[in-house]
Amino acid sequence: MFQSLIITLREGVEAALIVGIVLTFLEKTGRRRAFRAVYLALAAAVLASIAAAYVVHRLELAEEAYEGWLMLVGGLFVASMVVWMRKAGRSLKKTIEAKLSELAVEPTSSASIGLFLFVFLMVFREGIETVLFLAAVHSGRPSS
Repeated sequence: MFQSLIITLREGVEAALIVGIVLTFLEKTGRRRAFRAVYLALAAAVLASIAAAYVVHRLELAEEAYEGWLMLVGGLFVASMVVWMRKAGRSLKKTIEAKLSELAVEPTSSASIGLFLFVFLMVFREGIETVLFLAAVHSGRPSS
C-alpha cells in the first residue's frame, strides 16, 4: 500500500509540475484563453490513463510472469525522463516556456491543438508510468 502511495504521489507531482509551469507561463503572458486547452488536455490524459489501467487489468498483465516486463518498460520511461532531465533539468522551465511560446504565439486553433497535445502527452506519460509501476507492484498479490 505504501509503495502505491509513493508511486502515485511521485508521478502526480511530476504531472502537476508540468501543468503548473504551463498555466503560470500562460498567465504571465496574458494568454488565459488558452487555459481551456490545458484543462481539456489534463482531463483527457487522466481519462486515457484510467483507460490504460483498465486495459492492463483486463489483460491480466499484473501476473507474476509479466512483473519483470512491466518494471522494465516502466524503467525505460523513467530512464528516458532522466536523460531528458539531464539535458534540460537546469533550464526545464525555460525549455517548456520556449516550446509554449512557439505553440501559443497567436490564439489560433492550431496553437490550441498544439498546446493540448503538448500537455496531454506530458501528463499521459506520467499516467502510463503510474499504471506500469502499480501493475508491477501489485503483481502476484491476490486482489481483495
